[in-house]
Amino acid sequence: MTMPRTVEPELMDDAEQAAAYDAADFSHSHSQRVTLFERCFARPLSGTVLDLGCGSGDVLERFAKKFTAAKFIGIDGSAPMLDLAEGRIDSANLSSRVSFAQAFIPSPDIPKNDYTVIMSHSLLHHLHEPAVLWQTIKEHACPGTFIFVADLRRPESESAAQHLIDTLAGNEPEVLRRDFYNSLCAAFTADEIKHQLDAAGLQDLRVEETGDIHVLAHGFLR
Repeated sequence: MTMPRTVEPELMDDAEQAAAYDAADFSHSHSQRVTLFERCFARPLSGTVLDLGCGSGDVLERFAKKFTAAKFIGIDGSAPMLDLAEGRIDSANLSSRVSFAQAFIPSPDIPKNDYTVIMSHSLLHHLHEPAVLWQTIKEHACPGTFIFVADLRRPESESAAQHLIDTLAGNEPEVLRRDFYNSLCAAFTADEIKHQLDAAGLQDLRVEETGDIHVLAHGFLR
């Protein structure tokens, strides 16, 4: 039996937390998100992509560099994270195709558009009420929009979570190790996400576990 979920703060709005997260080496995991997306989407990407919970922008930068025919809008509720994201995108000379808006979902401040893709990376586990993510996706999607949500999945036990921290983040600062542990304990299982999608009327999406700690929900809306 998997341990019960323990929620964590919804926003990473402390500057020290944001800086520690941004300085951590997530290159393998974040590059893999692009690879997994290519496998699932399986066609050229153009149009506009909405990134819900873009954080410090590392994943968004990787997508923007890979898919040069697309434009991107990053949404996050944390001002320190958006500051880091904007600086990252400016330094990469991607500002002509990447813009940002500060919004805490659900929010009327998210730009309306005919989005080709709505994606989210490691936002779901932060939410105390996960339904707000799926509601926001439904509000901004249209028939044919591709949904790609990648997140952590909750380990079986606290000891299993601690083992993952020691294995994957053993050399990281204590503030990051603590946040990573809390995030694992706040994450959802694949079965829980399937129930969320059923409740939201998003049965078109496929849920699959990938790697040691991640889960995907993806698919085209009919």
